[in-house]
Amino acid sequence: MNLPEFSVKRRVTTLMIFLVVILLGGIVFTSLKVDLLPEIEPPVINILTSWPGASASDVEQRVSKIVENHVAMIEGVDTILSKSQDNISVVSVKFDWGEDLDVKIGDVRDAVNFAKRDLPSDAEEPILLRITSGTVPVLVMSLTADESFPSLYHYADKTISETISRISGVGQVLIYGGDRREIQVQLNVDKIEAYGLAPQSVVQALERENINIPSGSLKEGRIEYYLRVPGRFQSVADMHKVIVGVSKGRPVYLSDVATISDSFKDPDIQGFHAGKQSVILIVLKNSDANTVEVSQAVLEKMEDMKAREFPGDVEYHVGLNAADFIQDSIRNLGSSLFSGILLVFLVTWAFLKRLPASLIICGAIPFSLVITFIIMGWLDYTINIFTLSALAVASGMVVDNSIVATDQIVYHLELGERRNVASILGAQEVQSALLASTLTTAVVLLPLAFISGLVGVFFSALTIVMVVAVMASLFVSLTFVPMMGSRFFKREEDSLKMHRYTERFIVWLERGYKNILSWSLINQKKVIAAAVVLLILTFTGFRFIGTELTPEPDTGDISITLTLPEGTRIEKTEELLKEIMAYAEKTVPEATNIFAYDGRDEKGYAVAVGQEAGPNVGTVGLKLVEKKKRERSAFEVANELRNWLQTKPGIEKMTVVVTSPIKAMLLGSKPLNIEVYGDNLDHVVETANMIKNSLVKIPGAVDVTLSQKQNRPEVWVQVDKEKAALAGVSTASVAQTLRTYYYGYETDESYWEGDDDYPIRVRLNTDERNSREVLNRLMVPNVNGKLIRLSTVAQLNDTVGPPEIQRKNKQRYVVVEANVHGRSLGQLTQDAKAAIEKMNIPQDIRIDFGGEVEEKDKAFRQMGYLVLLGVLLVYMVMAGQYEAYLDPFVIMFSIPFALTGVAFAYLLTGMYLSLQALLGVIMLVGIVVNNAIVLVDYINLLRARGVKLRDSLLEAGERRLRPVLMTTLTTFFGMLPMAISQDQGAELWRPLAVSVMGGLLISTIVTLVIVPVIYSLFEEKLRRKKRFAEAEEV
Repeated sequence: MNLPEFSVKRRVTTLMIFLVVILLGGIVFTSLKVDLLPEIEPPVINILTSWPGASASDVEQRVSKIVENHVAMIEGVDTILSKSQDNISVVSVKFDWGEDLDVKIGDVRDAVNFAKRDLPSDAEEPILLRITSGTVPVLVMSLTADESFPSLYHYADKTISETISRISGVGQVLIYGGDRREIQVQLNVDKIEAYGLAPQSVVQALERENINIPSGSLKEGRIEYYLRVPGRFQSVADMHKVIVGVSKGRPVYLSDVATISDSFKDPDIQGFHAGKQSVILIVLKNSDANTVEVSQAVLEKMEDMKAREFPGDVEYHVGLNAADFIQDSIRNLGSSLFSGILLVFLVTWAFLKRLPASLIICGAIPFSLVITFIIMGWLDYTINIFTLSALAVASGMVVDNSIVATDQIVYHLELGERRNVASILGAQEVQSALLASTLTTAVVLLPLAFISGLVGVFFSALTIVMVVAVMASLFVSLTFVPMMGSRFFKREEDSLKMHRYTERFIVWLERGYKNILSWSLINQKKVIAAAVVLLILTFTGFRFIGTELTPEPDTGDISITLTLPEGTRIEKTEELLKEIMAYAEKTVPEATNIFAYDGRDEKGYAVAVGQEAGPNVGTVGLKLVEKKKRERSAFEVANELRNWLQTKPGIEKMTVVVTSPIKAMLLGSKPLNIEVYGDNLDHVVETANMIKNSLVKIPGAVDVTLSQKQNRPEVWVQVDKEKAALAGVSTASVAQTLRTYYYGYETDESYWEGDDDYPIRVRLNTDERNSREVLNRLMVPNVNGKLIRLSTVAQLNDTVGPPEIQRKNKQRYVVVEANVHGRSLGQLTQDAKAAIEKMNIPQDIRIDFGGEVEEKDKAFRQMGYLVLLGVLLVYMVMAGQYEAYLDPFVIMFSIPFALTGVAFAYLLTGMYLSLQALLGVIMLVGIVVNNAIVLVDYINLLRARGVKLRDSLLEAGERRLRPVLMTTLTTFFGMLPMAISQDQGAELWRPLAVSVMGGLLISTIVTLVIVPVIYSLFEEKLRRKKRFAEAEEV
């Protein structure tokens, strides 16, 4: 007993099976997590090492190179990148896609442990960071206050941050800006010199008096007493009385040589909101947490705290909320899905003219999707942009099998068969064709699920979901449709006036098609010639279509990052940021929130994840209203801001982008990356500048910059070894003294107030610290503690040095970067390559294209191979199905014309070919053959019954025109809402829909003519051994 027979004869059993499926699917669906992306982990491990007070050159030589050499020996390493800045080294180890990072992070940790032995003794412990979907901010909020602003950072750090961190799923809360309390001990150079004190002795005296040491225990009788020496300062006033030395028999107090103040740390990072100083909170989630749930929980907690705990003048403002884009995108995809189902219903009702049959076909969609939900839950998938777009695309495809089965059942009903018999017979007749067409779709998509690299990351979950949905639709069409058909299908058509018109139109189409087919079978050479011309036009058309890795979604989040000349003070950067914010407030009415921050966080987190940071670096963020509520796109707003910023003098580097979570996490840098390598850094920078000047002139290239920062002014204190030795002064003593005076020394024990601790920093007072004259007359201690003037043992030289040094695979390099506006990345890359070929590049310089260009080329190459593999697999499936070699070959002729439709669709819409578009092409290989399968299958059936070749071609064409048109139009209209949607996130899946719609429409029209003609040619000219009895009479 096969499936159709079982479902008709055991209707109650079949119905119960489907009720169980609905029940299980409903339970699983409610437990599925909602997120923007599948859980993606780029194969990168970052090693972050801090060496406070060190210059970029020192960091490169003493930290970055050592770490690079040790990690280079790890198996599976693809690329090693390093960035050496003042105080910070970031070494990024990139593995091949598909490597198990849980294993590799252990190997990296072992290599770093070996490297630690060769690192400077005062370098901090290296930190290992993995870049995951958790490193993309879930929320960016700005806190503002009036009177209570000085204590706002402390409140954000100790109350808000700690409360939010306790929420399930929150990974980390970064805090930018605000006043950070610090106890400052500012030394007076004249007084220190007068009393003959070295700064180190002041520091040691402070540390001796501020201690809290457990001293063991004392046991007496039955009681054990724990001994403590509570030596911590009870108040700032206690510090004034610390004795730091003796002069002329009298004690010298700290207050005699220094000003002690309960103050704030010098700002190294500042935040702004709407022109006012603010504290910026950046919330990151755990990689396995649900973005929407985390975001909602944090915002609910913030509202609760605002109502109960916030000081009266404290307000918070949401600058970026990743959940908004996710929810909007998923809501819009959901509405596209329902619109598609409605259009599918209208198409099937117009063709079948039977309401029960149309409703049952549409019922196949939810049943197929519910089965898919069960498998998604089993595989631990989330509902994200990729899986949901797969469901939306599948909604148009899953009805195809049900349409073919329903059409055949209705055909038998019209011939006079009883409902039960018609349902079994109709489904059985088409089940081999349905199996073949489902398998072709599945085998084309399945290789995508197992491929590595960026293609696998993007599409593995999507393809599995689509394959499951299509396979589920086969099961539904062979069980649910015949079961319901045996109960509800009717022989009579609906007596609606509308159906009379649709019937006339369809009959007219059938007659017209029969005449065209008849003419084509007579004029075979003309048809073949026309097909060849069409293919030539197709491949010519593709040359005029631009390419990109993935489409840029209009998220409504704009980010402006600017770099001012090296050496610019943070105060100057702040002035420019305020000016930009004021301009944006005035010219961008669509903005709901404008925030900014500048400087560098001490821990180097921003640098570790590839962001610019420093006192001369500022970032402005704009949050726009929903896409449907504004007339301008975020890209137009960004370009207007870019054009205004180009008129501002003094901006060295600039990036204005519409931020997207996918781009932010996977690639980070600008799309166009031209890497210039060489041993001579001067030659490298000179060549990079030449490329930059050429790139600026190419249309579409914007924000063109060099990764190499300009050299900044430095003062080198050159110690004369001979003089220093005679005076008993060591180089270490000079370095340590200057570090204490200028960078400052943070004591080991902090100043405690209740449960909170605040750092104590000893350094020169501000005026003397910023005076060149004072530097010349500083004193340094010799081995006996006697003070020696610095100028007698060292010389001060003015020079310049690099603030940042970048290396790739142990070689210094400079990257020329550019954003793309108004053109495709592929077109811009071609123009850039042509421009570089005309240049006179020195022999010792090597040039590569990296970043998104490199990833795009790799991904497109993989997709090209997958298309060819898909064609081969489809042929193999059909050859196995038909037990023949020629029939599948005939069917394959429908595939090239799918590309014709894709080319025409993209030329017509002006869109660019992307990964999503190529996924559509791969899907087409499996979809377009379905119509040809249905056609050839019926031709063979008729010929087996004794119908002559020409008659069987004409009859099969006329008989199969309706189901072919129905399956094509249902898939076409099922995807139409996705293709025309202007909602948030629509850009991401539009290319997929346009590829499938264009390819399917043109391919169907051509297939209906070319496949019968090719079939006829093969049977008459190529086949030696005739298969059917009627063949002898032809």
